[in-house]
Amino acid sequence: MSANKFNTVFERDEAGFIYAHVPELPEVQTQGRTLDEAREMVRAAIGQALDLRRERGEPVPGEGWAATELVEAG
Repeated sequence: MSANKFNTVFERDEAGFIYAHVPELPEVQTQGRTLDEAREMVRAAIGQALDLRRERGEPVPGEGWAATELVEAG
C-alpha cells in the first residue's frame, strides 16, 4: 500500500506555536512548539483521521493541490 500524501499548512500563532492543518482533511488540526514537532503531530493526526474514515467507511481523499504566496498590498 502506498503512502497517502496531503498538503499541510503551517502557521505561527501569537503564542509562538506552529499551528498545522490539512485542507483535504478538515478534521486535522494540531500544533507543536517547533516546526519538527508540528510535523510529527500532524503525521499522527492524519493517521488517526484516516483510520477513523476507514472504520466508518468514509472516503479517503486523494492528493490535493494547495499553494501559499506572499501578496503585497497597501
